[in-house]
Amino acid sequence: MTSCPSVPSSIWARPQSRVALDSFFRGFGFTSEADLSALAAWALDGYAAHGAQPQSALGLARARVETWLAGVLGTEHVGTSLLSRGRAAFVLCDVASRGARVLMQPSAPEELCRVMRAAVPVPAPAQVTTVMPEQHLTLWPFGEMFRRWFRGAAPDVSISR
Repeated sequence: MTSCPSVPSSIWARPQSRVALDSFFRGFGFTSEADLSALAAWALDGYAAHGAQPQSALGLARARVETWLAGVLGTEHVGTSLLSRGRAAFVLCDVASRGARVLMQPSAPEELCRVMRAAVPVPAPAQVTTVMPEQHLTLWPFGEMFRRWFRGAAPDVSISR
């Protein structure tokens, strides 16, 4: 390890932390080594990166990205699913093609904010417990077919049960 200030702080990160950060940022569409290195340095900037465990490094990166997404998407999308919905909008808009600098800037361009807000997927509805409708077991399907056929010929009788 080195303490030279000219060396990016991402080099001070443990290899496991760097692998975890690279995997996290690849999920946003970043592929170049220069972007991944810059994003790792940005995520760990100001922290003791040389001692960061992979979980804590990922926590720092998530917090930074969530802060950026909250600023871009607005307060109406802030919640437990901000990171997943924001990542979907990020990938749908191909923001990674603009390079790593887009995340490192304090504010995103207004056009990007507008496009990403439009691309945010609708949240999944909350699960509601319901009663399953009663199902009927038909042991003789041909007999059931004949019953429905003959029953349909009767006046004022529905074919369905």
